[in-house]
Amino acid sequence: MMPASRLPPLNALRAFEAAARHLSFAKASEELNVTPAAISQQIKKLEEHLQVQLFGRKNRGLTLSEEALLILPGIKDGFDKMTSSVQSLQRRKERGFITVSATPSFASKWLVPRLDRWVAEHPETDVRISASLDLVDFEKTAIDLAIRFGAGAYAGLTSTFLMKESFVVVCSPMLVRGNNAIEIPADLKNHTLLHVLGPNPQYGEDWRNWLQAAGVEDIDSERGLYFDDTAAGVASAIGGQGVLLARRAIVEEDVLRGLLVMPFDLDIPVEFSWYLVSPKTGQHSPSVNAFKQWLLMEAGQSDRRL
Repeated sequence: MMPASRLPPLNALRAFEAAARHLSFAKASEELNVTPAAISQQIKKLEEHLQVQLFGRKNRGLTLSEEALLILPGIKDGFDKMTSSVQSLQRRKERGFITVSATPSFASKWLVPRLDRWVAEHPETDVRISASLDLVDFEKTAIDLAIRFGAGAYAGLTSTFLMKESFVVVCSPMLVRGNNAIEIPADLKNHTLLHVLGPNPQYGEDWRNWLQAAGVEDIDSERGLYFDDTAAGVASAIGGQGVLLARRAIVEEDVLRGLLVMPFDLDIPVEFSWYLVSPKTGQHSPSVNAFKQWLLMEAGQSDRRL
């Protein structure tokens, strides 16, 4: 690798990148607010430094040499990343808020119900929630922090364990009283099983594992209603349409509010957990660090609420 002291001057690289992108010294000079002669001089310096010819002329226009085509992508990517980093810092200084990405179900069911406490403790910092299942590209978005459910290993990113997860059985309070009241796991044979499908659905597997742990063998774990949206599955359970096997974090608030009940003191652990994900490089603002610590505190309290 070339030592930093032998790298070409930054102005020469900037002039080359602009001229190569526009295939015009004149347009590059307009973009960089200098004269075409200044662009030409910087290109000459760069060619002398690299000892290669970068541009040729054809039909009164510019063409890129083989060497120019070789180095252009890396140089362009470098300037794009520098621009993105500076803009990210400027946005953070100007806006007075932080942006957090989370899955729609986690955002609506776990994060949003707690935000009033953040506002009370940190009224000077607003929070913007980006609810999406898409993985975050921190270089191309203004996202400061992401909350994700997974194994915790994300290439090029830093992940901090937030909390473990498990499956619990929940239903409407109306299903634990009256006719066919749910009292023991075997009573589930009289009720509709509700399923939420993941990205790689295996129909009935989660219910099958829970029923086995409960010692129930005569219930078809694949029967019932299926949803590919967690919120729809929770709404179905709240409406008394059946019994849902759900992630504890997603239904915790509805249980505390009395919209759902957990008829059995039995949960089964899941393979993945919840993690805070952020860029590995760069410094987080004090507001982002404060929000991370607040989330960790809330997660610790969450483990003790149910």
